[in-house]
Amino acid sequence: MADSAKSESTSRTLEHGLDVLMCFLKNHRELSLTEIARTVGRNTTSTYRLIQTLAEKGFLARNPENRKYFPGMAVKMLGELVDDKEELRLAAHPYLVKVHREFNENVSVYIYHNFKRLCIDRIESTHPLRQTVLVGEELPLTLGGGGTALLAFLPPKVQSAVMKSEPGISPEKLQEIRKKGYAVSYDEMGQGSVGIGVPIFDKNGRVLAALNLSGPTNRLTDDVVTRGVARLREIAAQVASELAS
Repeated sequence: MADSAKSESTSRTLEHGLDVLMCFLKNHRELSLTEIARTVGRNTTSTYRLIQTLAEKGFLARNPENRKYFPGMAVKMLGELVDDKEELRLAAHPYLVKVHREFNENVSVYIYHNFKRLCIDRIESTHPLRQTVLVGEELPLTLGGGGTALLAFLPPKVQSAVMKSEPGISPEKLQEIRKKGYAVSYDEMGQGSVGIGVPIFDKNGRVLAALNLSGPTNRLTDDVVTRGVARLREIAAQVASELAS
């Protein structure tokens, strides 16, 4: 009972903190403590405690001249993350549609997120036999063509941290992927599975994401894999060009 009550109290506190942040969505660049308290319907003492916690975490900051509060750097960073991800998804999606029509296999876009790969867009094969991955789902970086194609071009410190927590790929294998410019995996995401991964780079040569084409070995034969690699590399270059313009 005590744990349940504590959990409920924590949830309410989080909700109240989010209410404070929501105040700034109404075209308010800066708000005083009194204005925030009035908007969320709480007294100034409890509102001040919420504001202090949000400020410590970087979600709010205070203007020293008028003592009003405004959204902090943490809010800005989260907004930029969403904007960048959506821009990438919108640029890549029309090409995913083309690849799906050509191969009728699973085609996805993955980005790096917290030592995993995060699926931000996907179109699945219409064949009954297929592997299902949800948009928003996280998968290992050390397995599958999409994961290893992304991992191979991440900074060395990130690679080392990932390989320590998720053994399964060697530095030599990553070097081979970097040399070829793409990754092909067999049986890594399930028996009889094939995955092709090709990185997308920004204008400074940093990896943004990986395109992934995947399916079973009986459909992704050697000839199909060769065509798939060439097609994904072509599309990766086109998406990179659009994002750079």
